[in-house]
Amino acid sequence: MATLLSWTSVGIGDLDVFLPSPPCLVVYTAYANGRPESWVTYFWQDENTGLLNHQLLYVQPVAFETALAWAQEHAPTRGVERIHVKHAQAKKSPGPKAASKPKAKKPAAKKTAAKKTSRAAKPRASKLQSK
Repeated sequence: MATLLSWTSVGIGDLDVFLPSPPCLVVYTAYANGRPESWVTYFWQDENTGLLNHQLLYVQPVAFETALAWAQEHAPTRGVERIHVKHAQAKKSPGPKAASKPKAKKPAAKKTAAKKTSRAAKPRASKLQSK
């Protein structure tokens, strides 16, 4: 039976880099709108080039436990001894808030109207003066 390992990542600045131990399966479950979405991905390293490859094997709207059971069942078919797991927790939907009391309206402060003084328009003296 394959060994279960927690999701291992290294933080580089703002970036989290996942460090798998190939060959391995990765089981990841996330939640959108309170519903689970699970993926199982196969990681392996190319013997000739050393490149890390991956293949998505399973995507279903199922709980983490179901996806993990699928991965454990299919691990021997790929010669996998390690299964990395990451299970995002479902976000709790906010419950109904207690009705808040309406805020008392403050009486509007009386504003004194500022008197506008009208100024008579002064005729402009022309820049050109006739001689």
